[in-house]
Amino acid sequence: MQIFLDIETAPTEDADTLAAIRAGIRPPASYKKPESIAAWHAAEGEAAALEAIGRTALDGGAGQVIAIGLALDNDRPPVVLLRKDGEAETELLRQFFETVEGWTAGGAVADAQGRTLWPDAPFFIAHNAAFDLGFLWRRCIVHGLRPPFALPGPSARPGKDYGCSMMAWAGYRERISLQALCRALALPDPKAEGSGAQAWQWWKAGDLERVATYCAGDVQAVRAIWHRLAPMMGAAA
Repeated sequence: MQIFLDIETAPTEDADTLAAIRAGIRPPASYKKPESIAAWHAAEGEAAALEAIGRTALDGGAGQVIAIGLALDNDRPPVVLLRKDGEAETELLRQFFETVEGWTAGGAVADAQGRTLWPDAPFFIAHNAAFDLGFLWRRCIVHGLRPPFALPGPSARPGKDYGCSMMAWAGYRERISLQALCRALALPDPKAEGSGAQAWQWWKAGDLERVATYCAGDVQAVRAIWHRLAPMMGAAA
């Protein structure tokens, strides 16, 4: 079962991780004298710390998931699972498990007595799927959660274990943004109202509707791209 996916992430809010990041902030190696080091910390240290904290939104070991968008291979709008600020990330991941399991159960193969012989396994498709799926995979490990289905991790094989619209278009060594690929295919721009980097700012501000709309737009874009690519990919589609 093809399931189109997109996630929105945010920097860490874990106190220990924040303290470790701040403790590790250092000036450039060219700063040698104690007074120049102290002056750098006073003038630029906080900005450097905030930049380092912001980068954890790209790190599945330290960042956090704030939204998961999912869609089936049909014309129905995506489903966006959201956390409110302060809600546990584990609950969002469990909602993700339940949603996918509910969808795949409908396509399971059963015997005459109604017993499931094998489920309809999800085949996730995303743009830069190694990031989205890898982030979810790592967050599950961090929280000690095991999905009730195979969730592709870093060793998974693109094209076989999951689909990636970026790789399907650009190949293994190149990259193309979702926005650029939509432009190339004359599809609606999913980034017209903002970027993924802004999503967590909207989330912190409590604008969950905007986060949901943004995430849903990315999922719809991936689905539209995949439909355009599918005829050229044969069985891989």
